[in-house]
Amino acid sequence: MPRLVGAELSSSEIEVTIADGVSDIDEALAVIHEGFVEAGYLTPRPSGRRMHPCYLNPGTIFLVARIDGETAAACAVVADGPFGLPSDRAFVEENDGMRAEGSGVLRECGSLAVSGAHRRHTRRILMRMFAAATRVALAEFPDAPVAIAVTPENERFYGAIAGAVQVAGSRPLYGAPAVLLRTGGVPLARHCAQRATPTQRSMDALISEPDPAWMRERRVGAPLPADWLEGLLEEHGVTEMLGAQLRLLAARSPDALARIVRRAGQQVAA
Repeated sequence: MPRLVGAELSSSEIEVTIADGVSDIDEALAVIHEGFVEAGYLTPRPSGRRMHPCYLNPGTIFLVARIDGETAAACAVVADGPFGLPSDRAFVEENDGMRAEGSGVLRECGSLAVSGAHRRHTRRILMRMFAAATRVALAEFPDAPVAIAVTPENERFYGAIAGAVQVAGSRPLYGAPAVLLRTGGVPLARHCAQRATPTQRSMDALISEPDPAWMRERRVGAPLPADWLEGLLEEHGVTEMLGAQLRLLAARSPDALARIVRRAGQQVAA
């Protein structure tokens, strides 16, 4: 939920990569860490990376924007799954309502951060990133709702760029006020297709452009390296939390834990 910094449009070329591989994810987590630490949402980590367990949900992708080869911004489009969504911490009832609609797996577009060196291009970067995310949504989950948690002062911006509408009012999330908004592939594209404002016209052109040279598809579907992932999970307390849950279950019902482990092993083997 970083606060946006206004910027004039620039002639710099902005490339957006759609990725799920470790090299792109590592770059994304570094930019996200920088933004979250600067905004006061995160204590600095030795790795300089921000990890959240929900990033491991199947179907999650990262968008990495680069200018002249340098990482300029990143965000995650998190697919709902075993680890839930980041905004569940404050808006689980509202997210559950969208989950219950049955119109596709709920997504959350978030963990958005722009590198300090490229903030003068913020608006143009975000337009490219949202256009890329919309193109993916239209192709792969057009009717699924997409949640966005933002600071209240940015609600109007996301309404203009993404046609996002409020689902829930301000609540604390990661130590700052946030509102929950909703959009999706089809409603976002329809909003921009109105072409009633300069933002809508620019977004519609980006969304409808055939074979855009500025957008790269780099999803590989490969497992993440164990050493890299294990270190980040431990640094952010995920391993400790999962271990504590298993220890508690072992103390309360050893037989239940044994059955759960056995079933989990069978599912993995399948």
